[in-house]
Amino acid sequence: MTSSKSLARYGLLILFIVIAAISCKKDGAQLARISEELRGKWNVQSNKMIYYDESGQKEYEEILERPGDATEVDFTIGPKANILSKSDQSISTTYKLTQEKKSVYIELHEAEIFDAKKWEISDVSAGKLTWTANFPNVKYEDKETGEIVEAYNAELILDLIKQ
Repeated sequence: MTSSKSLARYGLLILFIVIAAISCKKDGAQLARISEELRGKWNVQSNKMIYYDESGQKEYEEILERPGDATEVDFTIGPKANILSKSDQSISTTYKLTQEKKSVYIELHEAEIFDAKKWEISDVSAGKLTWTANFPNVKYEDKETGEIVEAYNAELILDLIKQ
């Protein structure tokens, strides 16, 4: 009787290892696909900030127009990226792609875009790239009322198009 229990436990252990190995291969394949898709020059098309209250309800949304922020990102082999700003200043940085649960992130090592080093890659397909970054407790000016408000959380969405 104990040998059948041992066999069952052994079988479950093997099944777990196989599932873990398959899962890792999928993760690695996704990171490799995204890494390949990133190569090349991308123009920043739009950037918007969405502000949320503590319950997660959208409070306010605005398009950001700050001078000096990225207008173009060129991903090269290395993995390296050159970030061109509105003032034509170029910043070179290495980066790392990681996967956490089902999300893929890009972490810039020597540079920031809109004060963020780590971005979730929420979409990469057919020449379109969307990054998101979250910021807690952000103050903003409501353009309609002129009031300064503090949002519990803000999400910055950056859309890029491949050249």
